[in-house]
Amino acid sequence: MGNFLNRFVERSTLVRSLVFTAIFAVFFLLINFSPIGVAGLLEITGGANILDFEVAFTFERAFEVLYALGEDGRHFYLTRILPLDFPFPASVMLFGMGWIGLLLKHINTKERYNLLLLPPVMFALFDWIENVGIIVMLNNFPDLPVWAVWMSSVAGVIKYVSVPITLGVIAVLFVIFCIRRKKEA
Repeated sequence: MGNFLNRFVERSTLVRSLVFTAIFAVFFLLINFSPIGVAGLLEITGGANILDFEVAFTFERAFEVLYALGEDGRHFYLTRILPLDFPFPASVMLFGMGWIGLLLKHINTKERYNLLLLPPVMFALFDWIENVGIIVMLNNFPDLPVWAVWMSSVAGVIKYVSVPITLGVIAVLFVIFCIRRKKEA
């Protein structure tokens, strides 16, 4: 893993980071604001939303959310939103890793802080785990497997915690980068 992280940092460029940002933006817009994303689901359900936006949900809450979607909403969630929600975490991961890698490369520190690339990886991994549990729940509704509810809920919490960590790492590295640039000038 260390070699992969080292190579990722070494190969980080502004162009790659911008491409990763553009890919992330496209998937963000698709999953949230397009007719095949959450915006389309909200029209079908009259405002009922998805489990992905719930944090630390209980069995009862998972059932409430999925019940509120109705049959058409659950089908839309399974066939439209979730297929988008597998490449979306990869786009978030590449976005975070791209900017963290680029900043680490330009800070030119002798120490290796490549483990700072892991929070966006955690986001993707735990979003995918959450999605698998949601797929199991949707395919078994109304008989929700307790393990799938628990797995999705815990994975969702870890996913949500990794977002501010990723953004915080980028912010701190950017400040360090700016300070070093100012000292060099």
